[in-house]
Parts: sequence; C-alpha cells; structure tokens
Amino acid sequence: MTGLSTFKQVLFRHLQALERRDLHARLFATPLEIHESSDGGLVVLHLLYCEDAPGKRAFRQQSTLTLVFAKREGEWVRVQNQHRAIA
Repeated sequence: MTGLSTFKQVLFRHLQALERRDLHARLFATPLEIHESSDGGLVVLHLLYCEDAPGKRAFRQQSTLTLVFAKREGEWVRVQNQHRAIA
C-alpha cells in the first residue's frame, strides 16, 4: 500500500481479499458501518461463509468482523481486527 492510497481504496483491497473464492466455498463481506477521519478508520463487516461441496450438506456461517486502520507515515495500515461469530 502506498501513501497515495485513500482509506476507501485500502478498504476495497481488503474486501476483495476477503471475498476470494474457491471451487466449493465463498465468503461474502458486506460493510455495515464505515467511519473515517484524517488519521484513522473503522469498518464493521457482516461475513457470510458458504460451502457447497458435492455430496455434502450445504454449510453456512455468519459473523461480524471489525477492522481498525491508522494512517502511519502516510500509509493506511490495519492495526486491529476482531472477529465474532453470530449464533
């Protein structure tokens, strides 16, 4: 990540990385909250993991992921994350 990246560009790259999929599984990330200041950012995501392997029962799991970013020396870096399953 370069110092020229905006917070939203960095967030978009994180979402793309989360939503990568393989042949039988997918992870969907939906932003619930996005807060940004000149030197920090907070994002709360709803995650839905779906697994559909042939011959097996479909598996679904929901969770929330909170990501905290800080701008350090002109670059946005993730400084904290918290993942919590939804029952």
